[in-house]
Amino acid sequence: MDRRQFLQGAGAVAASLAVFELAGCTGPAPLDRSSKNPPRGRGGTFNAPSPEDTAACQETLNGNGEFIFDVHTHHVMPSGPWVQNAPETVGLILDMLPAGCSDDPRLDCVDRATYLHDLFLASDTTMTMLTDVPNSGPLTAPVPYSDALSTQKLTAGLTGGGASRLLVQNVIAPNVGPIGATLDEMSSAVQSGPPAAFKVYTAWSPTAQGFSLEDPTIGLPTVQHAHDLGVKVFVAHKGLPLVQFDPAFNHPEDIVAISRRFPDMDFVIYHAAWQPSHIEGPYDPTASVGIDSLLAALDRHNVPPNDNIWVDLATAWRQLLTQPTQAAHALGKVLSRVGQNRVMWGTDAIWFGSPQPQIMAMRAFQITAEFQDLYHYPALTDELKAAIFGLNAARLFGVDPTETRCGLTKDPLTANIEESAQLRGDGALPSAWTPHGPTTRRQVLNWLGSPATTWMPS
Repeated sequence: MDRRQFLQGAGAVAASLAVFELAGCTGPAPLDRSSKNPPRGRGGTFNAPSPEDTAACQETLNGNGEFIFDVHTHHVMPSGPWVQNAPETVGLILDMLPAGCSDDPRLDCVDRATYLHDLFLASDTTMTMLTDVPNSGPLTAPVPYSDALSTQKLTAGLTGGGASRLLVQNVIAPNVGPIGATLDEMSSAVQSGPPAAFKVYTAWSPTAQGFSLEDPTIGLPTVQHAHDLGVKVFVAHKGLPLVQFDPAFNHPEDIVAISRRFPDMDFVIYHAAWQPSHIEGPYDPTASVGIDSLLAALDRHNVPPNDNIWVDLATAWRQLLTQPTQAAHALGKVLSRVGQNRVMWGTDAIWFGSPQPQIMAMRAFQITAEFQDLYHYPALTDELKAAIFGLNAARLFGVDPTETRCGLTKDPLTANIEESAQLRGDGALPSAWTPHGPTTRRQVLNWLGSPATTWMPS
């Protein structure tokens, strides 16, 4: 095997995981500015073979045919009106693109074609949910809802018998403009879609003025209208501050509170309220940010595990997998408190390129027996990982995993996986392993603190 093939295969992932584990065991603990319970002991480990044993690496890291449903994915429409109308959003995305992005325009590096390649040809992902970054409507959205439906239609046309492989969300901003206009937009989406969920960024607006889902003039009417339209999944981005964010409304308190008013709906908290400036340790009920803030809200509102609050792992897992002890705490806490049936797989692809390295890392990751005993975290069994990877999301969105996989076995995308992998190995196609965004903790913090994002970690 030559160097290019090694760097694009399971052996390279195994080598990286070995480095992460070594650093997690021996590296000095960074200063925690917000957690009162810093991590202690060895919390996470990667059960990966020696990188030199290519066959063993492939057997361990390439999985056993899991149903993988990525509930948090992105692409952009490079020639859309948002490029002129939303310069802050353009800056946000361009700032994420790697120096190696040579497309012209550079936004082509994260377009629809790249999305289909990175998710369905260069990873083991079975299904996806397409979402969008903060925006106030079609003129400022990198992927307007009509274009998201077009991506869904295109993807369905590439699958056997039109099997469902991609679901879409409708991103709304009820705090921008008249609330009636947002409600009309929601009704129109249901008539043309319908969406699998509505999504809000409660901390965002063009003027950095957020809103609460409990606000009787904005939040409550929005959730009520989603309920009345029959869209019973409601998503909110919490944590991970972005451009034009109001930190006062980035806390998960409101979505947890409102879940008590709508027991027949399901509420998904993207990123599990994780923040890169907060080091994840044992549960601290006094923490005002991070996963702990979500768990504290669940306690305050008496939400039991496996109720109608769900989380995904997008970006949080990608960043924390390089720090196994923090990863163990983050996963252990959400699995124990939110519930083992309520944690879903999300990657924020394609900002980070193909999610395959993230998938392989999860396959190899284990919470140590020490942390299981000390903090009552669950063991990451194959059954639990299968639930995280896709079975939980399939239950939420009414997808039959067996029927879906059977419908995809002979579709053109699946048929071209091996050929595209060979072309990448020969250098005829660019590597799918090149991230499209910041990958290390330092890079994420620098990105969030750049002029394009106008946010600085406290």
